[in-house]
Amino acid sequence: MNQDLCQEVSTETIELSLEDWLKQQAITKDYQLRYVLAHAEDGVIWGHFEVESGILETSKQAFPEYDFPTLRLSTLQQCRIFGEAGEVLLWNSNGKWRSRLILQSQVSELLEQEKIGLIPESQILWGTQGKANGNFTLLSDGSQGLKYAAPITGITFSQDKQKQYRPLRLEVHHYFYYDQDGVARIFLSRLVSLTKEKIYES
Repeated sequence: MNQDLCQEVSTETIELSLEDWLKQQAITKDYQLRYVLAHAEDGVIWGHFEVESGILETSKQAFPEYDFPTLRLSTLQQCRIFGEAGEVLLWNSNGKWRSRLILQSQVSELLEQEKIGLIPESQILWGTQGKANGNFTLLSDGSQGLKYAAPITGITFSQDKQKQYRPLRLEVHHYFYYDQDGVARIFLSRLVSLTKEKIYES
């Protein structure tokens, strides 16, 4: 089923420039993927592509006064470039970089043919308060003392410190199929977008 949904992406030029390779995957004539989420040896890195200019900004660039990790190939473990149109996943397998692409157009076709099913999940992210700068918001969590910067702005936080409300969401799609015994099995998941929940306070 993975073969029906995924396209292999070449990583031949990734050693020359990670940022250029990411840009080539994120912004094409057919689709644009705005968000970057990378896991590295020294932490998690969020990024945002300006579609018009092609510039990639990371959490470290948005808030240089904080010790956020740098996006570099030498410490990278895996990276996802994602948006409503699809997702590119980059990962290291036994010292070799591999990558695959999922396009929403292909997903929609398989859903229409009822070859696969979809389970949407809205994951709650840390952050009970925040400070915006450009395309990013510096988030901190009252109960954890945790700080990170995510590529989203316009978040409304609760003024009631007792509620510890977390409005930021990471939208994830899980794809499943039915095996020969009629059992539903999730075979693949992808990131879709970052969203924010509205707060209704009395």
